[in-house]
Amino acid sequence: MYRPLSALIVGLLLPLAPDAGNTTATPGIEFVHHDWFLACDNTGTCRAAGYGPESADSPLGLMLERAGGPGTPVKARLRVGEDGESAMPEGAMRLLVNDRDLGPVQDTGADEAVTLRPAQVEALLAALPGRARIEVIDNNGARWPISDRGAAAVLLKMDEAQGRIGTPGALVRRGTHAEASVPAAHAKPVIVSAALVAPHPGDSELGSSEALRDALIATLGDSDDCPRMIEYTGTPEMVIERLDEHHVLVQALCQMGAYNYSNGFWIARDQPPFAPQTVTMEAEGFSRGERTLYARYKGRGIGDCVSGSDWVWDGHRFQPSSAFSTGLCRGMPGGHWMLPTLLSEVR
Repeated sequence: MYRPLSALIVGLLLPLAPDAGNTTATPGIEFVHHDWFLACDNTGTCRAAGYGPESADSPLGLMLERAGGPGTPVKARLRVGEDGESAMPEGAMRLLVNDRDLGPVQDTGADEAVTLRPAQVEALLAALPGRARIEVIDNNGARWPISDRGAAAVLLKMDEAQGRIGTPGALVRRGTHAEASVPAAHAKPVIVSAALVAPHPGDSELGSSEALRDALIATLGDSDDCPRMIEYTGTPEMVIERLDEHHVLVQALCQMGAYNYSNGFWIARDQPPFAPQTVTMEAEGFSRGERTLYARYKGRGIGDCVSGSDWVWDGHRFQPSSAFSTGLCRGMPGGHWMLPTLLSEVR
């Protein structure tokens, strides 16, 4: 049961008060074409990830990252995925672009401070919009490819998302529009996390309330987002968390798959009429200590691609605070990269 980020972000709670004091952050975009994956976040930073062709069983991942705003440079990083079974490059590695040796490269790992050299990045950007043969060669002369299929479309989409098309700094479709016309980067939105009230006597009893369960089912309408709630017979199984003096968070299992599951979450009054409001049907759980709802979903059972989202309680509603993907499913447990579409500063 795969959950794309678009599904994780929708269905957020409307404010319980007219003025919640925060503006809900809008996530950026994702775009996939062949062997390339693009994620742009709400600050304007875009990250394009390219992979080895699936037919070549290449463990490599290449990421091009560019912040929003005029005149920003492109940084590049390399990852060598490892699944414990496939062959791996041995010894020192060198980067080849269209058979031109661009010198040594290394696995930059999780250290964002380690990047490819500017000359290597320049050569990659010059080649990728056209036909590009990108390879890493190891000590034994083995060649490990990174596909160019989809790169041009993804880089064009990056230019579009950042407002660069037609400017001298565009990666694909350059022009004479002033570089100063590129929209500035945005600051991360600030979410002020609110304290939770201690549980009240009787909160746990709400977890078996038929009336509350019926009220939750009424919010579903004709949707099939929570089949386990509708199909369940017998005593309801709901988890209750106290939010404030008059409202609780209600959790109920909605769907169960082979390696993913999802819970529905509602904010409800603590006595009839419960008037529940849907937060999301796409979360896994709630961390009371962090005042956060969270969702993590595998794209495949081996966990080589993951997507996730978080929502933070601000005293009125659960604000979307983060969303990410790890890119295409290419055999590396946990994925090659963390590719956010939504960032925030939680205080």
